[in-house]
Amino acid sequence: MKAYLIFLILIIIICSCETLNAQETIGDARCRVYYTENALGFEKWLNGRSEVKTSKADQVYRIPVVVHVLHNGEPIGEGLNLSTERIESQVRVLNEDFRRKEGTRGYNEHPDGEDARVEFVLARSSPTGEATDGIVRVDMTAKEPPPFQGNPIMAGAYHSFWDPNRYLNIWAFPGFKDTALGEARFPVSTLPGLEDQQDQDWKLPGIGEVDGLVINSLHFGTSNIDSKYNLGRTGTHEVGHFLGLFHVWGKNVNGGPSCDQDDFCQDTPPTGFRVSHCPQDLKACDGSRAMVENYMDYADDACMHIFTKDQVARMHAVLENSPRRKSLLTSPGLNLPITGTPGDMGTFIKIYPNPASGRLFIRFETAPSYPEIRLTLYDGLGRVKMSQQHIVGAAMEWSIELPYGDKGVLLLRLETGDHVLYRRITTL
Repeated sequence: MKAYLIFLILIIIICSCETLNAQETIGDARCRVYYTENALGFEKWLNGRSEVKTSKADQVYRIPVVVHVLHNGEPIGEGLNLSTERIESQVRVLNEDFRRKEGTRGYNEHPDGEDARVEFVLARSSPTGEATDGIVRVDMTAKEPPPFQGNPIMAGAYHSFWDPNRYLNIWAFPGFKDTALGEARFPVSTLPGLEDQQDQDWKLPGIGEVDGLVINSLHFGTSNIDSKYNLGRTGTHEVGHFLGLFHVWGKNVNGGPSCDQDDFCQDTPPTGFRVSHCPQDLKACDGSRAMVENYMDYADDACMHIFTKDQVARMHAVLENSPRRKSLLTSPGLNLPITGTPGDMGTFIKIYPNPASGRLFIRFETAPSYPEIRLTLYDGLGRVKMSQQHIVGAAMEWSIELPYGDKGVLLLRLETGDHVLYRRITTL
């Protein structure tokens, strides 16, 4: 226990003070953002896609969230083991802020303000196809500290992690009050040249690519903590980074903010400083009033209330194009699992043998009314191992070859129209 607490303290100190490769670290240690691609290359890629609008004007982007609560064995609602109400308050604040909801702290009447049309849902089905409340509680003292040096995101993933292609992973991580409030991983492009620069330190053995964000447990959601950061806006700020937003003063890997930096949003006045508290008389670099209320600055939580139109357009471009962002929008985690009740697919589909070795057979007992069926096979961590599409009328039975070496439990998902069927397959 003592050794683990020392490890956590070292992680926090390192991530508050040290600049590592391919990431931004700021001097006041409030927020940390990890960039694993060349910034200008990413911007060129993103701009090319921003010009092609594929979404409807009123489209709402829904993202499934899993919250990993890292604690030291406390009962639920005490210490680091945050209550369900506290976790739900963070999701509520995200939805109020990203939807610019009238009657909440997230509403504004600024002419450049915009409803981001992004909503967050605590996951309803887990990577193994079971119903869930989207909250995973992990007693860190029950496991040895990570056998590697890294950052809180990687340390969190070592304890608990869901497939980042299907879930936004958020870790409630131990920390100190008003210090190292949060950190996030920036999105990536689909350009091969930039992809090669991704930091290999983001891969964990047996897990793969790690993605998501961390929020200091003391500043998670709304609370009565004696701090100017107690209204859940750390979560809003970090999710902004996760969806491709820079701080309003731009990306500064070396040195502090300056008027030479750019956040690539024309309607956020350029600033050469980080805001503290909620000043009303600060001037931007161009002489206009600084937008101190923007979620991507450092004002007090009570001061923040705006995403701009350009920031929203940027987040939409990321959601429609970036790997591990676009796939969240069609995640099965958004829906409750259907496991084969009378009247659905489970009544006329037979899946055998189970347990299986080498090959699995899928047979229709009666001719279905739909033309095709989509099959996806996941491993125990929710990673896609196989994806196929089958034309039903061509054959009443077909087989799939199970991935070699995946012994244990796999999750089979069959989908057509509004029908979804999950089956756990034991492999020998």
